[in-house]
Parts: sequence; structure tokens; C-alpha cells
Amino acid sequence: MLAVPAPLLAALPPARSQFGPDDEAVLDALKAVLYGPGAEAIDILTPLRETIAFLDEAQQAQLASLPSTFDLLSRVLVPTGGAFATLSLEAQAAALEDWLQSPLAFRRQVGQALRQLVLAHCYTHPVGQAAVGYAGPWLGRHLLPVHPLRFGEPE
Repeated sequence: MLAVPAPLLAALPPARSQFGPDDEAVLDALKAVLYGPGAEAIDILTPLRETIAFLDEAQQAQLASLPSTFDLLSRVLVPTGGAFATLSLEAQAAALEDWLQSPLAFRRQVGQALRQLVLAHCYTHPVGQAAVGYAGPWLGRHLLPVHPLRFGEPE
């Protein structure tokens, strides 16, 4: 569970087991910040919904509420002038960096959790692979030698 100070807990959105429209808007905005050009071609919401389905109820509620929690706490702690998704790309990047570099542990924890959430499926899409400097899976990209087993070797 996030270690959010008690006075801020009242500002948090209610827990739910799936992403709402506000959560999806924040995730799309973060996707553009973290992946850069070409991010619109990456569908992170479908795999994230599938990931949430594998979690238990408590984890589902925490993960599904994370984006809107970030959005609401951003408005309280760092007045951004509106919803995170409506800010300019530069303002979004600055706001995320402010969370990631905060002296407050709970803010760094929320920022890192969101970053990891958005980048969780980056290796499954070519645009995401290029954005994070991953050349793609070796299978099919490199010819790998196949050595025949010899008698007495483990199978």
C-alpha cells in the first residue's frame, strides 16, 4: 500500500477494480511523455487491463486507482492548473519529473509506480522497443547455432 500521509487520503479517489476514463486519460498522457514520438501507436490499456485481471481484489483497486490518484494529488501538491492529461507535453514531463525527484518518499513511490505501469509492456511493441533502446527479441533477429547433442550429454 502507498504510504500517503493521512491528511491527503481524503483527496484520493475511491478504489475500484478497473481503470476509469480519468485513469485512461492520465495513462495516455504519460505514454506520450515516456515513449515520445510514435506513442499514439502503442496500445498500453489493453495489456494493462489484462494484467489487472490477474491480481487479487486489493491489488486491483490499488493499481487501477493509481493514475487518478496521481492526477488528484498533483493538483493538491503541485498546482498544475488542471488535469494532468490537459497539460502541455512539456508541463506533463516536468510534473512527472517533479514526482520522480521529490524529497517525499510517497511522491517518488507514486511516480515510479506510474512510470513502471506505463512502461510495463514496452517490449511488446516495436515503437516501444525503439523508444527504450531495445533492439527486439533475438529469436528471428539473429541466427543462433544449433549444436546436436552427443551421447552422454544432458538433454
